[in-house]
Amino acid sequence: MAPDKSKSRTNSTQSSTSSCDNKWEVYTQTLIEKGAVSGFGVYSNTHYHKWTSTLGFRVKPEELRVIISGFEDELPLRVEGIWINNTIYTFTRMGLNRRVMVGRNTASGAGCVLYLCRTCLLVATCEAQQSSLCFTTIERLGDVLTARDF
Repeated sequence: MAPDKSKSRTNSTQSSTSSCDNKWEVYTQTLIEKGAVSGFGVYSNTHYHKWTSTLGFRVKPEELRVIISGFEDELPLRVEGIWINNTIYTFTRMGLNRRVMVGRNTASGAGCVLYLCRTCLLVATCEAQQSSLCFTTIERLGDVLTARDF
């Protein structure tokens, strides 16, 4: 008997949602399938709870608070770094619109891209070779969500 291909496989790129809103899972799966990110999450920028993320990807509420406040005052992030999923990234730049932030892990070359929407924060990590695609993809997704008043 052939295996049932309609059942989803459990692997490291599978997403998990914290609510019944599966629209976020579609965004997450698309980013993974495109090879744009190695980890991704969407978090409320007021209560710091997770809306969706790739399996095993976690940003603590206190880390989210520091990151979100860094869009107003980036100095603490320049000094202490950006902590995401137990990895520290050196703050490298802020977008002109103060909505996009980029960091780089000096040891591995991996990167992070953060986009602050009205109600949520997009958090993405990527391998060094994915950095351009990750930045472009997260910036476009953030622009779309912002235009939709997220």
